Amino acid sequence: MNRVNVIGLGGIGGMLVSPLCRYLNFSEGRTDVVLIDGDRFEKSNGDRQDISSGGIGRYKAEVWKSRLAADFKANLSSIEEFVKPDNIGRLIVDADTVMLCVDNHATRKLVQDHCARLRNTVLVSGGNDYHDGNVQIFVKRNGRTLSPPLTRYHPEIASPRDKRPDEIGCDEEVASTPQLLFANMTAASLMLNAFYAIRQGNANYNEVYFDITKNLTMTRARKTA
Repeated sequence: MNRVNVIGLGGIGGMLVSPLCRYLNFSEGRTDVVLIDGDRFEKSNGDRQDISSGGIGRYKAEVWKSRLAADFKANLSSIEEFVKPDNIGRLIVDADTVMLCVDNHATRKLVQDHCARLRNTVLVSGGNDYHDGNVQIFVKRNGRTLSPPLTRYHPEIASPRDKRPDEIGCDEEVASTPQLLFANMTAASLMLNAFYAIRQGNANYNEVYFDITKNLTMTRARKTA
């Protein structure tokens, strides 16, 4: 694999990126890690995001790059942009591994559609509501699709009714969905588990559902066709 791109550094991405870099640093040596997020830390994020060390008002990608560079040898870079149709070809290239930690279906569809056009890619996408959520895996190798796209069994992703962050105007109010720290942590952990399984060549599932109130996780292995 060429590099690892972490898209979205909010509740899930902020939980995922440090252990990901620690694993890559000590288990696989120097690895390119790209942190991508056009959002900034806000005070209201403090219940589930680490906004310490003067993070409020600064780009999340920039802050996380600075924090991680002090501890790990990974070749870190930050891109303070939202993923959009006019930049996705530059942000995600063939052989990239993508850890997709966004909170909207429109971006998930955009990234999935782009990854489906690549010859080699690994896409791990995680999301959650307040208590439950899921993680999905999409893999292509040498032009062969090894797992169904995120859209196959999820019509809410195939035909999203929400907008990407770049499509939302400054004067447009968007209802925020409450998030729970522990659900974010569970989604991040399951994404890392999937990353490791894929890296080891033994991922025998392509979706995981979880519910933290029941301490429950359920894997699903679905056919590509």
